[in-house]
Amino acid sequence: MTSSPSPRAILLLLLGLAAVVLAGGLRLARTEESVRVDRDREALRRFSGELQSELQRLEALYENHLARVARIPRPNDAFEARRAAERIVGVRQFSLLHLDLKDGADLHVLVSAPAGERTAVPVFEAARNRTAAVPVLVSPERLFNRDGEWSGWIEEPGKPLMFWQRIDSKEVVVLLIDERAVEMAVSQWLKQWGESRFSPVRVNGGPDQLRARNGEFLLVEGSAQTERPDLLLPLRSRLGTWDLASWDRRETHVHYDNATLATSGVLAVFVASLAVLIFGQQRRAAALAAQRVSFVNRVSHELRTPLTNILLNLDLATEALEDAPRDATRRLDLVQEEARRLGRLIDNVLTFSRHEQGKLRAEARACVPTSVIAAVVEQFAPSFARRALEVHCTGDLSAPCLLDADALAQVLANLLSNVEKYVPGGVVEIAGTLDEGALTVTVSDQGPGIPAEATERIFRPFERLDSRVNEGASGTGLGLAIARDLATSMGGTLRLRPSTRGACFELRVPALPAAPLKSISAA
Repeated sequence: MTSSPSPRAILLLLLGLAAVVLAGGLRLARTEESVRVDRDREALRRFSGELQSELQRLEALYENHLARVARIPRPNDAFEARRAAERIVGVRQFSLLHLDLKDGADLHVLVSAPAGERTAVPVFEAARNRTAAVPVLVSPERLFNRDGEWSGWIEEPGKPLMFWQRIDSKEVVVLLIDERAVEMAVSQWLKQWGESRFSPVRVNGGPDQLRARNGEFLLVEGSAQTERPDLLLPLRSRLGTWDLASWDRRETHVHYDNATLATSGVLAVFVASLAVLIFGQQRRAAALAAQRVSFVNRVSHELRTPLTNILLNLDLATEALEDAPRDATRRLDLVQEEARRLGRLIDNVLTFSRHEQGKLRAEARACVPTSVIAAVVEQFAPSFARRALEVHCTGDLSAPCLLDADALAQVLANLLSNVEKYVPGGVVEIAGTLDEGALTVTVSDQGPGIPAEATERIFRPFERLDSRVNEGASGTGLGLAIARDLATSMGGTLRLRPSTRGACFELRVPALPAAPLKSISAA
């Protein structure tokens, strides 16, 4: 047999669901917007200008070195040509070309070349078939028909970078340049040269980068970026290609959709409220079930006690009928007392049942309140005498009036039953007044009293200051609740009045004057 989940588990589950709904709503309502914040790039632009000037200086310096290599005293000496070219970074091949093939064969000196890679050979068109290497055709008109120009660069699409230097009117030296080697050397120089000059750029915090064509970062400020830069400053030179990349700062602005937030919030509050409501109902249901079980236990206990006493005293009275008539009479009086106690208990249970079914009704009839009170007091006289309780009745209640005598008697019996259980001795005062169509009866004792915080709790069904079955005073926990229900059914009230000693209950019910009972009987 599987057990149902506890109220606490259901509460935690529903509260967790409410939290999930709220968190999900927050996530759905949240949107992030990346806003670009412009930066001050004046320092970066100055550095770009300085860098471009440095590249121009390096290009002019490199061109001057190449011209010196080309103007060696004996350019037709392969050994001297190689030694001169090796002193300069990036010279891949030294070539001496003759305008007229009759003046001698062309000289090609390979200075450096990557393994497994064939090196192109610059030749004039007339000598294209005289080499087995990969020819690079060079137009002689371009090199010999330029007025005043003795050196320059050959930069044509599909051809390697070459520097030429005319020796005389019929000979020219062409240097084949390894662009990657030159660019790598310049990159290393720029990295050292720019380290100190990059400091003003670093002040702004970046992100800024000086990048080579191969993707190498030469100078970096800020975190690495993979997005497209917001500003790109290209740096172009015959020695290579670089760029300055810069990114604006990004600020993330968070926005929430009010409609989604409101919907998720209302739903979360609803689920949480439902959780609290269900938890409260289950707690009350569990408490009520426990009270009903306790009530059944107490009723069983209360029924068993008078029945046991009745049977015991009947047996003793039967045995004493012949030998001790007085003792038999006393025993029969005790049987009568226990029977009345049993009758009150049954009346309370039946009244509670009618109240639960909504069938509790009061029937007002002509009666004399004094007679009703006296009859109830007489029922408790033997037990009060044994407990040293003395009843004092005050007030003139002899005038006939219309009210439910049975209900009044049951209310008074329940109040006196509490006195019987909890008051060890002393005076019990019953005071009554008939005033302006209302009957007021107060029952006060000299017992331990009732704490102020329990003033209303004692009128709830099954409620007792101590709910244990065997705590010293018997009872079902229904007496005061039924008494108030009966007072309400008569159109009146029952309350606990403040008292400096003991407890004082006040019953106030409508009681319209009635005709004398004799005239009613005669009619």
